[in-house]
Amino acid sequence: MDQCVSQGVPFGRDYGGQLDNRSFGGVQVKRTFYAKGQTGQQLLLGAYSSMSRQIGKGRIKMYNRHEMMELVIVDGKARGIIARNLVTGEIERHSAHAVVIASGGYGNVYFLSTNAMGSNVSAAWKIHKKERISQTLVYVQIHPTCIPVHGTQQSKLTLMSESLRNSGRIWVPKKIEDSVAIREGEIKT
Repeated sequence: MDQCVSQGVPFGRDYGGQLDNRSFGGVQVKRTFYAKGQTGQQLLLGAYSSMSRQIGKGRIKMYNRHEMMELVIVDGKARGIIARNLVTGEIERHSAHAVVIASGGYGNVYFLSTNAMGSNVSAAWKIHKKERISQTLVYVQIHPTCIPVHGTQQSKLTLMSESLRNSGRIWVPKKIEDSVAIREGEIKT
């Protein structure tokens, strides 16, 4: 939390200026720090702006529009990657003392998804082919609060904030008969 705050993430605060908590995802206990209804987006922006500052200081070099082609193994340890520059087509090599592959999930596996279209599992597959053990390689997150595509100008689902499941929510049954049955005590909620 302290790192995120130092990166500029605008978490909700109470009247005393301390970080505030609220219930989240339909639970009754206030246990979640939040940034309005945009916590994930704000965390991403905070991390990206912090990384951008390090790029500006020359501590990080960013390689946009590159695709990992191969994991380089030296003496049984990952020591770099071979990448293709997607703009020029040039093949590049990048060496490292440690390699972290954070290439996104399996978004294109699903017909509709809020994941980035570039999340196509190609990097994970290339690591798998090298028979490298990778942490959380099979992790897939399904988000239950997506609004379906509306119209021809939208290519993906819209992600609805889970905070909507708490703040100002009013859940009503789909059928009026169910509402009547609940009111009369025939159905328990």
